[in-house]
Amino acid sequence: MKRLFKSILILMLGLFLFISCGKKEESMTNKEEKPIVIGQTFVIQAVEPTEGGTPWSLTTHGLSETVFSLDRKGNLVSRYVKEVKKLDPLSWELTLKEGVKFSDGSPVDADAFVWAMNTIMEKNPLSNATAGKVLFTKEGDYLVKAVVERETQNLKALLTEWTNILFKKTVEGYVFTGPYVIKEMEAGSSLTLIPNEYYENHEKRGRVIIKAFQDISAMKMAYEAGELDMAFGITPEIAEELRKAGKLVETIDAGYQYFGLINTKSEFLSDKLVREAINLGLNREDYIKALRGGRIATGTFANYFSFAGEISLEYNLEKAKQLLEESGWILNKEGFREKDGRRLSLTLLTYNSRPDLKTIMQVMLSQLKELGIEAKTSIVDSIDTELAKGTFDLSLYAQHSAPTGDPSYFLNQFFRTGGAKNPMQYSSPKVDSLLDKMGSLEFGEESIAVAKEIQRILSQDLPILYLVDPEWNVALSERLKDYKPYSGDYYIVNADLYQK
Repeated sequence: MKRLFKSILILMLGLFLFISCGKKEESMTNKEEKPIVIGQTFVIQAVEPTEGGTPWSLTTHGLSETVFSLDRKGNLVSRYVKEVKKLDPLSWELTLKEGVKFSDGSPVDADAFVWAMNTIMEKNPLSNATAGKVLFTKEGDYLVKAVVERETQNLKALLTEWTNILFKKTVEGYVFTGPYVIKEMEAGSSLTLIPNEYYENHEKRGRVIIKAFQDISAMKMAYEAGELDMAFGITPEIAEELRKAGKLVETIDAGYQYFGLINTKSEFLSDKLVREAINLGLNREDYIKALRGGRIATGTFANYFSFAGEISLEYNLEKAKQLLEESGWILNKEGFREKDGRRLSLTLLTYNSRPDLKTIMQVMLSQLKELGIEAKTSIVDSIDTELAKGTFDLSLYAQHSAPTGDPSYFLNQFFRTGGAKNPMQYSSPKVDSLLDKMGSLEFGEESIAVAKEIQRILSQDLPILYLVDPEWNVALSERLKDYKPYSGDYYIVNADLYQK
């Protein structure tokens, strides 16, 4: 009887241990399979690597990579190129690394590299900003020649530009080289990612879900409920509330700049005196207070760059009003300015995915009203589509103006006559000449001086209003306490986003 009881006891103990181990293993499995969930203001609408800003979106979502990229220390690095050699003022030789693969396991060799780069150069005009259209040709299995239209001294920076991602087209769709691939996609709403098995350290990564939030308050609630591991781009007010509640919030220099893009061909803002009056009548300190952070812009680049502008913006409301009077814009009985029977009325344009800009817009409305200028607002989802129509007067816009660590791309793209992204319709022979000169210079004191001179000219011609050099806030869960965002939102989902 004792022997039977002992046997039953051992059996029960074994069963208990089996169940306990099973539950422990199941718990570990569930823990390992729990996705990292990211809330932000947008998710890609489509996977088309040659259209507009889509290549940037694909990279920030962790799906694609540019040929070179900026690391956390500000260095240009590449998984794809071993050596860059300049042959003559317009020709370069690229030696590719062997063993790098697309997410379908096929090699990133010279054939694939040349096809991807030439396709982008042909189909996406934004890629032609710095050096014109670049022609890539195969010289060997892992050897490529690049010939530029306009001289540039930094091909690595050009290959870091967000348009220049590596991809290939298959019968099943596009294939990329980033650390993640798409498992499920709800266009514009959510994206479920799984690790790219051909990317190094893939075993350290797990599923990632990106969710789009148009309402930042809704993002905050999801984060507080434990539904998000990261809330990217929360407003300063929400960041302060979360900090007081003991939550982990990182504040970073965005690298982006907040601008007012001016349509220099619009009915009212084609008059430079009106542009000057508005520039004088905007108190940028009001924007800093409303945003609870950031600095007044000094040019087109963030203050930590050596080529940042040195413009000191003047606020002088009375002088601004005087300029408007001198140009014939007189206050009517309603307190708005008129000339020749026309009211000075502007359309302000901005977009949903940058909540800070909507805050600035509300403050600017009051400032313009104080000047006697009527303003109507329009908030859209696709800002570049609207800008291309040319029907706006002034657009509040956010741009990372030096994601490659070099000033050439942004200045060429936005301010060269006929530039690929020049909705201001700005043209200046002097600026064009300086941009050509910049392309002939190695990066250093002389090229930095040229970049600063261009920013000074822009501050006089006013195709753009310098507004805010912003800070951004990111709320993180305990799982992501070691995550350090950098370079604005260019690498939100990156190769170091490991599962924990």
